[in-house]
Amino acid sequence: MACRAGFAKSARAFRYASQRVARIPASGCYKGEEVVRFLFVCTLALASFAVTPVSAKVLTPEQAKQWEFKPESFTCPLTGKRFKQVVTHPHFPLESYPDGSHPGDEWIDTQIPECPQDRVPILPDYAASMEGEDAGSGRLVYHTYTAEELARIPGLIASEEWTALLSQTRHQRAYWLAKQLGRPSFDRFELLLHSPWSAENDEQKRTALEVLISDLPAIVDDLDAPPEYRVFARYYLVDALRQLARFDEALALLDLLDKQVVDAEPGEDPDWAYARGEYSLQQARAIKLKDSDRFAIEALDDRIAGRLCGDPASYPAMRGPNAARSCKAREERLAREEAERGAVRALLDDRTALDMQCDDAAPDARDAILDEACHQAQHEADWAKGERLVREQPEQVAAICEAAAEHDRNTVQVSACTSYDFTLGYAVAELLDADDAAFAALCDVGTRLGYGAISLGCKLSSERRDYRRAVDLWQDQASLRTTCRRDRHKWSGDDYEHRDHALWLACNAQEDGEKAPYWLDSYGEEGTSDPSPLHRAALPYARKAIDTELARRAAQPKPSDPEAE
Repeated sequence: MACRAGFAKSARAFRYASQRVARIPASGCYKGEEVVRFLFVCTLALASFAVTPVSAKVLTPEQAKQWEFKPESFTCPLTGKRFKQVVTHPHFPLESYPDGSHPGDEWIDTQIPECPQDRVPILPDYAASMEGEDAGSGRLVYHTYTAEELARIPGLIASEEWTALLSQTRHQRAYWLAKQLGRPSFDRFELLLHSPWSAENDEQKRTALEVLISDLPAIVDDLDAPPEYRVFARYYLVDALRQLARFDEALALLDLLDKQVVDAEPGEDPDWAYARGEYSLQQARAIKLKDSDRFAIEALDDRIAGRLCGDPASYPAMRGPNAARSCKAREERLAREEAERGAVRALLDDRTALDMQCDDAAPDARDAILDEACHQAQHEADWAKGERLVREQPEQVAAICEAAAEHDRNTVQVSACTSYDFTLGYAVAELLDADDAAFAALCDVGTRLGYGAISLGCKLSSERRDYRRAVDLWQDQASLRTTCRRDRHKWSGDDYEHRDHALWLACNAQEDGEKAPYWLDSYGEEGTSDPSPLHRAALPYARKAIDTELARRAAQPKPSDPEAE
């Protein structure tokens, strides 16, 4: 499980631009005592972040030892000399900041190995870090310079530009070198985005932010990504402009980006189209307050802002020059919003009177309180209507949801289709349960981790198959014991996505001395009763979805196909 940054209210909202490798000591999948230990470590990381100056650029040997981070060996590309460096830093991925960073990322320069003699950095290969056996482990893969690159590096590091960069962050130098060498746009994007986070002083921060503003648009346009990613990535420009006190430019860009209509890709997370709303609102508040602090109070998630305002002594490194007045503005805003919510609730308590007021006053003639109450009442009525449609007209619901694109659905349709989309996934799973060939063709790891009916169906069918096989394995305890010892590499460890889940279930239960695991009898009861009318209505569309996806994949050129070159 790679933990990713994103907009403050949605870890999924900004997946491509924030698809950084989670920098934690181990994988993100834990159980039992591992969960407790992981959360404890994360708590320490957050506490350490709060009291450690943000200018801490890289971990000191003492800090690395405290965290039990071991140095790794690297070879200097020009001299061939070996050196060791810690490239892991404490990282709390469950909270994110407006610039895309997480608590602990003031140490992110630790990730860049730097030769002691000539200070040549070894560049991360971010795409490779998300592939192969170590994908999701939190370990970065590093680029091996080509002969052509090695021939160019001496001239590059002898230039005046490089000399000027020696006083900047490691990520800033690494970005410049990656740019000169023409490294892939995704690598340049990551390095550029990270470059201000380890800034030790205002000059480093200003330089990194100015380069980010200058270079990010072209890099984003070059990313191999859907169009919506190019919109979302530009919100980082808004934050950079705000930090440089270029408030008019920041607000103008924010307004421009908010007007960009974006759609989630088919099969992807439909929440993307809406998740930027809270981030944008927070940035607008901070900009209007002319707050240029990196951790501007009103640009932060409300939980984080509450900690910074409620306990200032514990978070000195995060409270900038504008924190006090922004905290006061936040307090006034929260009080005002609570009063407004109370007034709205009072109107909602008498629906008959509210309905009359909503009917009598045109939308543009209502005050803000009445308008909000009318909207909430209408939303609740529309949502209830959608739920009635599911109960009373399931076939019509299926037809509506298949015809209406997710981003075009009204509230009634969203209500009904929330149930339908979920049911469709279960219908796909039912068909895949009975079709081994289709399951094998469709249900790879990537599909199971995705979104949409096929992904949900694959996930459910895979789980059912794992449980059935675990039940079969359980029947012969002696044979299971032998298999668990012989194939331990297949089911143990932290690689959740690729491990043998049936063996994991059975072997863990046996090693724990369980006599009757919870899944032995209870699993499989689901689906034994008559399917709901909505499930029956979804089955033809589930069949169509499977057939369509099979045909699409069959039409894709194989790696050995000359036309694929």
